[in-house]
Amino acid sequence: MLTVLLLSCLWTVDEKEADEAIERFKKAYRDPNPTARAAAVAELSKTPHDKTLRKVAEFLQQDVPQVRIAAAKGMGEFKDYKKMATPVLVASLGGPNQKEYAVQAAIFEGLGKLRDETALPAVHNNFRAEHITVAKAAVASAGAIRHRDSMDALIALIEDIEKWLKREQNGPYKDDKGVGDKAAAKARITDIQDEVVKAFQSITKEKWTTSQEWKIWWGKRKATFKVPD
Repeated sequence: MLTVLLLSCLWTVDEKEADEAIERFKKAYRDPNPTARAAAVAELSKTPHDKTLRKVAEFLQQDVPQVRIAAAKGMGEFKDYKKMATPVLVASLGGPNQKEYAVQAAIFEGLGKLRDETALPAVHNNFRAEHITVAKAAVASAGAIRHRDSMDALIALIEDIEKWLKREQNGPYKDDKGVGDKAAAKARITDIQDEVVKAFQSITKEKWTTSQEWKIWWGKRKATFKVPD
């Protein structure tokens, strides 16, 4: 127990360290190159403190998408501050990021890292986001958060996926090229179906692969299921 406490103390970021990290960030961020600025934001997020969280959060809705992506992913490092980080990330899905699909996907990646169940309504609502990149990221986020409340939403999604595949429909999804032909639509639906199976496996630690197996398995265990360690 003493060893655990000592290690915990060693990894705690104090205010002085946070201030020093912010000063280093300010210098690095002066670089006009977007890649350098994104790297500066990512580096700052490696020093988790409420001060650095607020600074990283500033870039969720400003600067170029590359920098916003770094901020969104970086917010996932603030696990000890997730009650602050989660609502900020969820709110950043709107505004200038509403049509920035790569940024939205990064936001869901950050939410997945935080593993805060309060993000689940936003996560589930985006299972059917119009852009397949966002929808897949939302499903992956549910798999990373690992909460039983995602199971019904995932079951409902995979039932719809079966219908779309059977009827050769697009579902709600498009990609950067739009809706495309039947082959493109099928590829998108198959991709998200695979992501749903991965989410099921992550939440339950079971290895079923077909939608029918998951529906039967969940129907038998829904009442008593607890997410395994």
